Amino acid sequence: MTSSHKRFCLVLIIATAGFMAGCGSSSVDADNAASTIQEQYPAESGGLTLTSIECDSGDAEVDATFACSGVNDAGITLDIEATVNEVNEDSGDVQFSWSILSSTSDGKAYADTATANLKEQGFAVSSIECPEIKVEKGTVVDCEATLDDGSTQTATITLTDDAGGFDVETSPKDS
Repeated sequence: MTSSHKRFCLVLIIATAGFMAGCGSSSVDADNAASTIQEQYPAESGGLTLTSIECDSGDAEVDATFACSGVNDAGITLDIEATVNEVNEDSGDVQFSWSILSSTSDGKAYADTATANLKEQGFAVSSIECPEIKVEKGTVVDCEATLDDGSTQTATITLTDDAGGFDVETSPKDS
């Protein structure tokens, strides 16, 4: 059996924001950067929110980069890179853009969504357990599906795009 699922996270998000560099210093205020990304993320991710985010401080110089990491409410861990685009020496404002370099799921979001999707189609699946999944088109992961009668099958999840869309196919386990 095969089932498709709609997207539930975005991998590439690019936006621009401004914030103050640290008082009298030439470094990016990490807390301010994290707050800015956290505020922008829902509009860029289809409504998902960041439940946590931390940024390193970086140099407040054009083309300098700094790293952030966060977790969204779908359980996806995000590695984010931000690049300074403009520094206003008079005001201390720093404009930057950010993008998600990689996304990793603990497997639970995919397992829960695949289970619900298969149940809606009438399949007797009580649960699916998946390992960690790198959110990247073409990733294939074998998960364990437990059926209502207690037997197990392999549920293979194949990511169909870089935004987290996937197909799931089940097959009996080899004995």
